[in-house]
Amino acid sequence: MKIVVGKLNDNFQYVVNLNNKTYNLSNVVEGETLEVSVNKEKRSIKIDKIINASKERIKPVCSIYERCGGCKLLHVNYDYQLKLKTEMVKRLFIENNYKCHVNDVIGMKEPYEYRNKNQVVFGYDEKRRIVSGFYEEFSHRIVNFTNCAVQDKIADKIVNFIKELMFKMHIMPYDEDKQKGLIRHVMVKRSKVLNETMVVIVTSTEVFPGRNNFLKALLSSNKEITTVIQNINSKKTTQVLGDKEIVLFGKGYINDILCDKKFKISSKSFYQINPIQTKVLYETAINAAKLTKEDVLLDAYSGVGTIGIIASSKVKKVISVELEKQAVQDAIINAKLNDIKNIHFYNDDATRFIINLANKKERVDCVVLDPPRKGSTEQFLKAVLKLKPNKIIYISCDPHTQVVDLKHLVNDYKITFVQPVDMFPHSGHVENIVCLERK
Repeated sequence: MKIVVGKLNDNFQYVVNLNNKTYNLSNVVEGETLEVSVNKEKRSIKIDKIINASKERIKPVCSIYERCGGCKLLHVNYDYQLKLKTEMVKRLFIENNYKCHVNDVIGMKEPYEYRNKNQVVFGYDEKRRIVSGFYEEFSHRIVNFTNCAVQDKIADKIVNFIKELMFKMHIMPYDEDKQKGLIRHVMVKRSKVLNETMVVIVTSTEVFPGRNNFLKALLSSNKEITTVIQNINSKKTTQVLGDKEIVLFGKGYINDILCDKKFKISSKSFYQINPIQTKVLYETAINAAKLTKEDVLLDAYSGVGTIGIIASSKVKKVISVELEKQAVQDAIINAKLNDIKNIHFYNDDATRFIINLANKKERVDCVVLDPPRKGSTEQFLKAVLKLKPNKIIYISCDPHTQVVDLKHLVNDYKITFVQPVDMFPHSGHVENIVCLERK
């Protein structure tokens, strides 16, 4: 049957309604005419032919694009991707009756190979061959690949070498169904600025037959590696990293430079995956805050302390709160690495911590929050209102949850600045900065 693609939804899919059933169609562009067929059993639609292709359509620079699902927009040119993301954020603010200007999204000059963290799963294909890659969207089927358009090429090379080494040394990948095998995941973190590389081998057990020979071969063929960690995850879980780690080589961490500040990154540290756009994001957010040397800044959900450390030279004091213990330990080290003495770190739940601050009537002039994708909590936002900071800077990796959270603030605060930043080119995600000032 023929269909004409209408407006894409906020997941950059086209919703098709046929015979009282709803289907989502990916890899399409508004205005295209398609010949499609419906698979009623799988409740899916397959594109058989593009009759009238959009001028925005391009050939994806990825052989597994349609199976992977990680990048939803590789089939359109980058300028059009930015247009779609800008329209999505603007639509969200209009639909929620926020009367404010939304700037066009800030994109990248080179929107490929930007990730500083590669994380792949290992397993078997249907012919029991070792494969490594990503889970196919909405499944636990591994899509095998050797190169990814958005990942670091050195990291891809290391993963491919490990896969070949496993075959040569008869090391089994972990089989989820049988719960047997050794290597579950490999995570590679890279600092391009300092050329430091961390490799984390996630195993199902601490016992690693042939570990010394494995390590020797890995290091001799990949001179870029500066540290190797074995992480043990024996749990029946989809969580990638386990609790126990053994440093097999090097310091057990890497360093990176961001906004002229040095940061220590461990295997479990949260650190933005696009360093070029992270600099844009943080500098834009800090500039929007218009901080002064007399201000007290609260950095909530602070990770390894990046925002607070970068902003520390512009304020009197920074209060930083983060729940993940390892991240706080790294943050303290990061402050020492940069000889910063006006920042104080607290290992606590952000909501509980800010409620205590509000009850003590502590002075805070500006609150910066960068919560998880699910957003903040009503309790946290109510506590922020009790603190009565002059400004709130809300950085979000999901504008959908951000606009919901803003409803708790807009009676007391006015939205003065909205700036989307494309942290994840070719994906269906966009980061967004909102600055609010007390009425």
